Amino acid sequence: MKIAVASGKGGTGKTFVSTNLANVASKAVRVALYDLDVDEPNCHLFFNRDHEAVETVKTMIPVVDGEKCLHCGTCSDVCEFHAIVSLPTDVLVFPELCHSCYGCLEMCPEEAITEGFKDIGTITVSEHRSMTLVTGKLRIGQPATTALVRATKDEADTNVDVTFYDSPPGTSCPVIEVVKDVDYVILVGEPTRFGLHDLDLMVQTLKQLDRHFGVIINKAAEQNHLLEDYCREQEIDVIVRIPERSDIAVAYARGELVTETMPELEELFGRTFKRLRQITVGSAHE
Repeated sequence: MKIAVASGKGGTGKTFVSTNLANVASKAVRVALYDLDVDEPNCHLFFNRDHEAVETVKTMIPVVDGEKCLHCGTCSDVCEFHAIVSLPTDVLVFPELCHSCYGCLEMCPEEAITEGFKDIGTITVSEHRSMTLVTGKLRIGQPATTALVRATKDEADTNVDVTFYDSPPGTSCPVIEVVKDVDYVILVGEPTRFGLHDLDLMVQTLKQLDRHFGVIINKAAEQNHLLEDYCREQEIDVIVRIPERSDIAVAYARGELVTETMPELEELFGRTFKRLRQITVGSAHE
């Protein structure tokens, strides 16, 4: 079972939900939590980790042999990202624009282009009790967010029952890479006008991708039914409402798991996980 936790915008509580759901689930089944918010991963801050292993992630960039190159322009023509430009006397490569598609290498008639590599980030695998934590971290200055998300997802732990993906915020390419093949998507929304606007963007995206999804309303106030009304109109399942409380915010700011320090929230997330298992089993049979 693969569950992505996403949001239309940052700051809704996506990591809060991911870490506490994974923590509760790990007490019942084997769990892997993937932090795919690779620009600023922070799931690791909430767990005491051991057996940590780090690997560097590299992607291909073209290297041009000036002795073989005839400056025919084929490489420039095939590269839709303009990462390689053929001039009359030289070939320029722009690694920041390269998407490592191998098009220039495959199409060069003189085989003048070979593989070079650049470091784009790291993947860290660690353990917390019975849970595996996989963290992707993009190297500063690198634009290859989607490539690192893909590489981190490929660091698959097949010896688990449930995988949670803490995805990046928004609706751009890295998010699509996360949700494209999961069994279910949890959308974490906050009951504000900005939260509703960006939640709706994510809802429309998931409908186009034909993904099963539901909404967790975080920071829910008693008198605010903005997201409930929206979900009712759109016929979207509201999985649970997490109350707006200052003690929850304080615990989160301290790097604490509320499912370890607040029994009522451990029970709430436990019920949520049981419901998710029922939902995903039902989705799998559709």
